[in-house]
Amino acid sequence: MTMEPQGPEGWTEVAQPSMLYRRFDFAAYPEARAFLDRLACLSKETGLYPDLSFSRTHVNVTVYGPGGAVVGTEARMFAARAGALANVDAALR
Repeated sequence: MTMEPQGPEGWTEVAQPSMLYRRFDFAAYPEARAFLDRLACLSKETGLYPDLSFSRTHVNVTVYGPGGAVVGTEARMFAARAGALANVDAALR
């Protein structure tokens, strides 16, 4: 796996397979659930549906390049917006 440092702030970018990933940590389940709900709205708006895994206090988000292609501007914008959505919960604490 080749690591690249160009991902949006807080995200790790991998060259092969081309993807961005990030773990978001939350104090409790209601915060994680609220983030997942906001992320679902973002996915509906953008048409991008990342791979998700989650537990009570964290959410892992992986955004792949379309059809195995290199992660492009659309995926980077999605990642940046997802990061901002997670910060909503941090601002409320």
